[in-house]
Amino acid sequence: MAAAPQKITYSRAPLVEVALSVQFDTPARLTQAHLGAYWASQKERFPTVHSAQGLPAMNEEFAGGRSWLPPALRLALSEEPDTRVQMTSGDQAWVQQVQANRLVVNWRKRDQPVADYPRFEGALHQFKKSWGDWSRFLVSVGLPAPRPVVWEAVYVNRIPRGGLWETPADWQKIFPGLWAAPFGSVAGASLIGLQGQWVWETTEPAARLYVEPKPGRGPGPEFQDLLFVTFTARGRLALPPKTAASENDSLDAIERGIRWGHGLIVDAFDSLNSAEAKTAWGRHDERSSHDLDH
Repeated sequence: MAAAPQKITYSRAPLVEVALSVQFDTPARLTQAHLGAYWASQKERFPTVHSAQGLPAMNEEFAGGRSWLPPALRLALSEEPDTRVQMTSGDQAWVQQVQANRLVVNWRKRDQPVADYPRFEGALHQFKKSWGDWSRFLVSVGLPAPRPVVWEAVYVNRIPRGGLWETPADWQKIFPGLWAAPFGSVAGASLIGLQGQWVWETTEPAARLYVEPKPGRGPGPEFQDLLFVTFTARGRLALPPKTAASENDSLDAIERGIRWGHGLIVDAFDSLNSAEAKTAWGRHDERSSHDLDH
């Protein structure tokens, strides 16, 4: 799956959430008290805080010809602190999440008026600031700087019933790249949902793209039916030995990975959806540019 050679934008994309994330080796001597102290240093940007169960480890393996396995088939045992601190901005559009081995920055579309999604560059800027703040905080309290090992980018799209689809049998018309033929019928039964996961892999750099559609229900007249389609790109980072890797090395490597993942996601979204969906979502391409956006 190659990146498209032009700038692609969707003025009415069904995007409701973006998450940029990095998993790192748990710094020695890190405790849950440090997570709380870090939030105290972030209160001006993120005044609201909650705690949650830690996110599971991202165990992407590429070396030695190891094949992909669904995450449900993996088991990880750890004695690391499993609390995840969730910090929310005043307008509730941004969330910074930190746990013993992971930092996540989310943009979320809210029902109340908030600033529009600032596009990928804006989300990346927010992530880089949070990574820098977290790295400097750890060093300031006498802990090792975090060493990143896996990057991840997630784009969540929400498509309500009505307009592009009325029943799940219509989903193929929105994303023919996922379902290349009309769905079969079963006598005496109606199709009410579809679930599955598509996985693509690149080699240079090594990364995987996961596309997962699933039904849902959400706020609206009589709790309207929804189709969620989540695009997740993930890969491992190659850094110099611990003694040689600097903070700039780490940030540069993370940014390269996330940019690659963003390109995979935008290219996949554009390749998999239909002409009708492109029109409904306001697709526009600027052939003089070589960037991607969504």
